[in-house]
Amino acid sequence: MGVVVLDLVELDRRACELNFSLIDGLGEAELDLATPCVEWTVRELIQHQVESTTAFTAGTGGASWDVARVPLGADPLGVYQAAVSEAWATFDRAGMLEGEWEFPGFGRQSGRTLVAAHFVDNLIHAWDLARALGQEYEFEEDLADAALRITRRYPPGIASFAPPVDVPDTASTTDRLVGRLGRSPRWPA
Repeated sequence: MGVVVLDLVELDRRACELNFSLIDGLGEAELDLATPCVEWTVRELIQHQVESTTAFTAGTGGASWDVARVPLGADPLGVYQAAVSEAWATFDRAGMLEGEWEFPGFGRQSGRTLVAAHFVDNLIHAWDLARALGQEYEFEEDLADAALRITRRYPPGIASFAPPVDVPDTASTTDRLVGRLGRSPRWPA
């Protein structure tokens, strides 16, 4: 069996597009809902996505990743889409995947590692948003499988995520991914 090479940029686009569809049309009351990220409401989770995406872009552009807070204002979707568009333009740059860049908080890493981390972060936050909005949520199998394979390379207890939650090996790929990244697949139960 050969090595499967992931199209990380395409996976990242699909993960971000899931977020676009979830954020589109959110009302003020929905922005204040709790999320599986216990310290964040929906608004704060979207704010995190904007800030982390901006940090990834700054890191790959050679600038400091200690970026100023970009307020969501009355258009959370527009602000998030603008940040993601900049990231995608950076990720599409010739040589970006092969180069080494600043990984926000983790030092210099390959471009592939940066895009993979951005993909996983945005994918898991799509699950967080869906669950906060009361939706049952299963990723397309290829997305969940790719993210699960990527996260197996993460060091245990990586500070960006809560400690893993035990999930049976027989659980869906989405549930195993969610558990690996510190969420209960049964949230909010």
